[in-house]
Amino acid sequence: MKKIYISILILIFYQNGYSQLKDTIYIYFDSIHSNMKKSSSVIRRVVKEDERMAYSYYIGEKAHNNDYGYDTGYTFYQYNRPENAIKKFGGKQPLTIEKDICYLKKYKILDTNFFKETEYIKVCKTFEAEDSWDQDVIIFVIDKDEIKNGKMILREVTFSRPAKE
Repeated sequence: MKKIYISILILIFYQNGYSQLKDTIYIYFDSIHSNMKKSSSVIRRVVKEDERMAYSYYIGEKAHNNDYGYDTGYTFYQYNRPENAIKKFGGKQPLTIEKDICYLKKYKILDTNFFKETEYIKVCKTFEAEDSWDQDVIIFVIDKDEIKNGKMILREVTFSRPAKE
């Protein structure tokens, strides 16, 4: 029985340690660029009387011949799930953090040029695990519109890409 407890503790520490070792990527988002679009919406549930915000940041991919007939860019989104869904299915809310602007001076920040100049698969693999579509990094978006008085908002987002056959 003691070995089982020790095994469970090792597994818990391994999983927690692994999640803290993930790389963090920062994306500077400025909707003045034609390949960057954002939207936000309030999600209301009348039955439970709760209200949550959802943010979506779309970034168009490198110019190429598009045979799909629609935009094939990347979407980064933040959606706060209901607390009862987190309790039932697990997970955690995405982070929204306020920091001083100087916080990011020591990090490389991706901007519109990265998405305009980098091939599709390389962009995808910047955010995904090898041989998988699973997100393998922590991603924060810094929206130019949310930088004020020397402070900025970092929004933890989820990466989504267009499916290409």
